[in-house]
Amino acid sequence: MFGLMLALSACDKKEIEVVEPEPEEPTKPPTPKPLTFFFAGYSYGTDYKAADRRAILSINDSVVRLSPNMRSDAVAISAVNSKEAHLTGYQVTAAGTKRAVYWKNNKIQYLSGASKDNTGSAIHVVGSKVYIGGRVDTLNAYKLVLWTNGVASRKGCCLVQSGLNSISESNGKPVVAGRFASNAFMFVNGMGIALAGPNTYADYIHAIGTDIYVLGKETVSASSDAAMVWKNDKEVFRLPFGDFATDVLGTMAGKDYYFVANIQKNGKRIAVVYKNKTKLYQLSHTQNLEATAIQVVAGKVYVLGNYQNGQKSTGVLWTNGKPKVLFAESKKIYLHDFVIK
Repeated sequence: MFGLMLALSACDKKEIEVVEPEPEEPTKPPTPKPLTFFFAGYSYGTDYKAADRRAILSINDSVVRLSPNMRSDAVAISAVNSKEAHLTGYQVTAAGTKRAVYWKNNKIQYLSGASKDNTGSAIHVVGSKVYIGGRVDTLNAYKLVLWTNGVASRKGCCLVQSGLNSISESNGKPVVAGRFASNAFMFVNGMGIALAGPNTYADYIHAIGTDIYVLGKETVSASSDAAMVWKNDKEVFRLPFGDFATDVLGTMAGKDYYFVANIQKNGKRIAVVYKNKTKLYQLSHTQNLEATAIQVVAGKVYVLGNYQNGQKSTGVLWTNGKPKVLFAESKKIYLHDFVIK
């Protein structure tokens, strides 16, 4: 009997097959959706600084001429998806006066009548709401205007140095950053609020919950400027550059502040990128340039700008400090603003 059990046991052992598991297919990460880059600016004839210009929209590398037969400029751009661009700026009439205008892709809408220096200067789109900030000249009195879906409301009056530079939305209502006289200002619930004293600028506004953040700059002296941040109407910090900055352009990613400063140094134009109070990098060490906008998307810092060579410009996009030429000098295009979707 014991021998039989041994035989059966041996038989059982022979019949048991060891099955190796098939290797699992490696899990492939989802392919990221390609980003769409929208750019706003203008084409020019011989000199990028001249008034003879024509507004353009560029979607990735495809150029749409927004006003091919009339002088115009696309100053600011916004988008809510990858298919629809919203722009503002101005168009010049046959009489040489300007209308503030709005383009949805390449369809134009006139926001104002024609006068000496009317223009849209900032745009922000939230769902079906299109907010546009700008300036209207009436009998040499400059009015600051916010258009909501084409309906105008006045934000300030009569001072030439005033302007609206950036728009956000807080609790379903627009908030606007700009300059009133020589002071950094924000406009909240129809009220103008001074953020600082003279020689200050507010370039960017962003709402997080009930808090409103504004980024800008202060002219400290004739040869030195500083980046500034305000939360609501209180100063958060000041970052002195020790150099003269023609512009300090800002954005936010979460609670981090990013700046690109256009600095004049030793007769040369350079641009330097900062995160909070830390210098990240200089964009070029060999060419004159001017940065015009900054965005942070998916952890990458994008800066738009133009190399400058006499009367010519070259449109460039830097990604984490690495440049990519968008439009060669021969294309005769200058870029003001961009958005990524």
